[in-house]
Amino acid sequence: MKKMLLAAALAVAFAGPATAQYAALPVQSEPPGPVKIPDAPQLPYHFGARPVAPLGEKFGNVAAITLLPNGDLLVYNRNPDIMMVEYDPSGTTVKRVFNPNMAMNPHGLRVDRHGNIWAIDSFLNVIYKMNGKGDVLKVFGVRGENAPWDDSKWNGMFNQPLDIAFDKDDNFYVVQSHGGTSPPADCTFCATYDSPQTHNAKGRAAYVTHPPAIPGSDPRVMKFDKDGNLLASASLAHPDGKLPTIHTVIVSPTGEVWVGDRASQKILIFDKDLKSHHDIQEQNLTCGFYEDAKGQLWMSTGRDGLVLKMGWDGKVQGWYGKHGDNTNSNDIGEGHYMAVSADQKTIYVADTVLAHVLKLEHN
Repeated sequence: MKKMLLAAALAVAFAGPATAQYAALPVQSEPPGPVKIPDAPQLPYHFGARPVAPLGEKFGNVAAITLLPNGDLLVYNRNPDIMMVEYDPSGTTVKRVFNPNMAMNPHGLRVDRHGNIWAIDSFLNVIYKMNGKGDVLKVFGVRGENAPWDDSKWNGMFNQPLDIAFDKDDNFYVVQSHGGTSPPADCTFCATYDSPQTHNAKGRAAYVTHPPAIPGSDPRVMKFDKDGNLLASASLAHPDGKLPTIHTVIVSPTGEVWVGDRASQKILIFDKDLKSHHDIQEQNLTCGFYEDAKGQLWMSTGRDGLVLKMGWDGKVQGWYGKHGDNTNSNDIGEGHYMAVSADQKTIYVADTVLAHVLKLEHN
C-alpha cells in the first residue's frame, strides 16, 4: 500500500489551458519592512544539527512536520521521492521513508489523538486520513477538483485546504485559502497554477489545473464530524475583495477554534459552532499553531522567521529565531509549521524557503 499510494499523483492534468488570470488576482500581501521582535523575553534555545534527508536525496521545500505519539518526528516535504520521512525523536536516525508521490503540493500535516496521520494536498484539494503505518483510511474532498461554495449543501470539495485541527469529540476543522497564490517562487518541486506545463529539477512534469472556482477564492473555516459530514462553516472573505491566506487552525483547551489569517497578522477566535468570533491583532505573521503535550500554545511566523511561545490569551510569552538569508544558514527562511517535544527541550520547524527541517535545542 505504501509504495502504491497514488503513484500517479503527478501524472494527472485537467482539461483547459493554463491561464494568467490567477496571477492577476487581488491577493493580500504580507506586511513589508523589518520583522517586529515581540515585547517578551528571548527563549533559551539555540540551533542544533538539522535532520538530514535520506537516500542521498535533498528535501524539497518542507511543508510541515509533526510528532507521532511515540515522539518520532514526521516530515512532509515536496520532494516526491521522499515525501514522508519518519525519524527518531532526536531527528538523527531515519526509521522509514514512505508514501512517495502522495501529493502534488504537500501542505499541512497533523496527528490526531488516536495516532492517525492527516496530510493535506493544497493543490489537488484533498485531505488524507491515514493510520500510523501510513495506509490511507479515507480521503476527504474530490481530488483535483473544486466548485463554487453553496451555503445550502456542501459540494464535497475543498478550495486550497491548508490546515486541520481536532476537538475532544473527534470533530475536525479545516481552513482553506492560500490567497489564490502558487507556491513560493523558490519552491523547487512545486507545481504552479499560472504557467504552462513545465518540468521540475528531476525532470518530472509539473502539471497545472484549471478548476471551475478560482483557487483560493473562498477563504473559510469548516467543521466536520469524524465521518466528514459538514456541521458548520464560516466565510473569512475580506470586504476589500483581496484573497487572504487562512493558514492555520487549532482548538483551544476550552473548545474555541483559533484561526490564523496570516497576512493580516490576526488570530480569529470562534466558538465551537463557528457562529461568532473575535479577533486578536498580532505583530507577526500568524502562520502555524502548535499545542504541545503540556498544553502550551506555540506559533511559527512564516517569513518573519520567529517561533513564539504564547498564552491562550494571545499574548506572546517568549520568542526565538531570526530570518534566514541563504541556503547554508541555520536561520529560518520561512517557519511554515512547527512541533515541540513533550519536554519542551526540542523544537522542529518546517522551512519551506530554505528546504530544511530546522532543529532548536533548549540551552
